[in-house]
Amino acid sequence: MRRVTVLFDDEQIYREVKAEAAKEGRPVKDVVAEALKDWLRSRGGISESDRERRRLALEAADKLRAELAGRDMGETIQDALDAIRGERA
Repeated sequence: MRRVTVLFDDEQIYREVKAEAAKEGRPVKDVVAEALKDWLRSRGGISESDRERRRLALEAADKLRAELAGRDMGETIQDALDAIRGERA
């Protein structure tokens, strides 16, 4: 999760967004996130399926990085993967 501060130059916009979000029982942060997702989609941004694929790839990379932590990086990637597979067996 990333934290961002949004400064509204027009106080009325914030009041309207807050009131509409409250009508739906949603926090303003969710409404802002939805608006940003819609904006990205309108600009040809990353599709939901691409976003999920990227998330899974980054998760796999993080797991691999954790498993490789402390290993001699002189090993080839294949040697490191083989060693990990052997440890799992």
